[in-house]
Amino acid sequence: MDLLSMEVEDMAGICFDCSCGHRHSVEIKNIKIGNGAINELTNIVDELNIKKIFIVEDKNTYKAAGNIVEEKLNKKFDITKLIFQDEHLIADEKALGKMLIEIPYDAELILAVGSGTINDLCRFLSYKLKIPYIIVCTAPSMDGYASVVSPLVVNGVKTTLNAVYPNAIIADIDILKEAPMKMLLAGLGDILGKYTALADWQLSKILNDEYFCNLISEITIKALKKCIEYSNGIQKRDNNSIKSITEALILSGLAIGMCGTSRPASGEEHHLSHCWETIFMNEGKNSEYLHGNNVGIGVGIITQAYKYLSALDIKNIYSSGEYKYFTKDKWIQRINDVYGKIAPSIIEFKEECICFDEKQREKNFKKIVDNWDKIKEICDLFLPSADTIRNIMKDTGAVYNPSELGFDKEMFKKSFIAAKDIRKRYGILQLLEDIGKIEEAAQVIADIYYN
Repeated sequence: MDLLSMEVEDMAGICFDCSCGHRHSVEIKNIKIGNGAINELTNIVDELNIKKIFIVEDKNTYKAAGNIVEEKLNKKFDITKLIFQDEHLIADEKALGKMLIEIPYDAELILAVGSGTINDLCRFLSYKLKIPYIIVCTAPSMDGYASVVSPLVVNGVKTTLNAVYPNAIIADIDILKEAPMKMLLAGLGDILGKYTALADWQLSKILNDEYFCNLISEITIKALKKCIEYSNGIQKRDNNSIKSITEALILSGLAIGMCGTSRPASGEEHHLSHCWETIFMNEGKNSEYLHGNNVGIGVGIITQAYKYLSALDIKNIYSSGEYKYFTKDKWIQRINDVYGKIAPSIIEFKEECICFDEKQREKNFKKIVDNWDKIKEICDLFLPSADTIRNIMKDTGAVYNPSELGFDKEMFKKSFIAAKDIRKRYGILQLLEDIGKIEEAAQVIADIYYN
């Protein structure tokens, strides 16, 4: 099966044994992408042989597509709907509780009309209640449409939870290209994040023997390149540009499902985004930017971190022995400085992954030295330059500097150091801490962005 030459729509339902040793499958029955794709909705629902539909949307997505969905379905199906009225809907316990109260006991299908937040909520509700769900996309703003995980806010912490594939994805380009520009640019940012996500995945393969699939990596890179090729048409809402971003985002989601984790799509650039989002929530603020916009900023920062790493004299740092001395108190203080009231939850969650023992830290560093040539290949050959990433963001009108999010230089440095602790996943920020260079890297990169 030549996945690299397949159209995204044709990947629905595939199942195959991969050379990586794993069996990959896509448990989505229908993927429809194109102008007028919404016209496929009635036939897709008909195939399920159901009558009772629970529609979930917000006041904006109702205007974008919900009214069209209702018009197409209300003559043949029994519809109950929940329209969230929140100005800034958060995928948290409160929103899930509202959905559980509103969903009819005999609902047979959950129909999500929206993008990131609505999709994440409906995916998790579908998983918990064992009711299939369909997503009608309203913006090409993130790669979660085809994913099998839901990032939800639990006890104030952004947490990735297992969920399910949608039964069908309907991405009508006529609807998607009318989304707010920041949502279109968020999709671009999320796609660019795959560069550093794949780099971190390779890094963990080298140092931790983590499972890695070359085919999934190649599929993701294919999505990346196509998206970048058409990125200059985003501001014009060019049909091909919006379609290429949408296909890339869905393809990235399929990669997550085939892999079984979000590794191919989420690395330290996402950790930065989750960290910044958590800071805003702790302060009771709502950022004007979306997750994908934050990820786009994070990609430039993490590619810069790889450039910093590549220039180090790793053997000299190893022989100095300074990296051995890292205390628990220092680590806790870093987390308290960034995560505030939820710091205890972060500390409890991550502590078992942090090494404070001098002998073990030396052993970990020795493995980095032994694999330095492979690590350098990731830094120098796999990743584009940080300037390339930032120029793509600038040329499309996207935000690219953490200062645009409202962070001053000191808070940026603190977030750079503590972002990795929001997840149990190895990447370059953890490597920089392991070699005792994360504070220096934070200063160097802060000087570049806050010149």
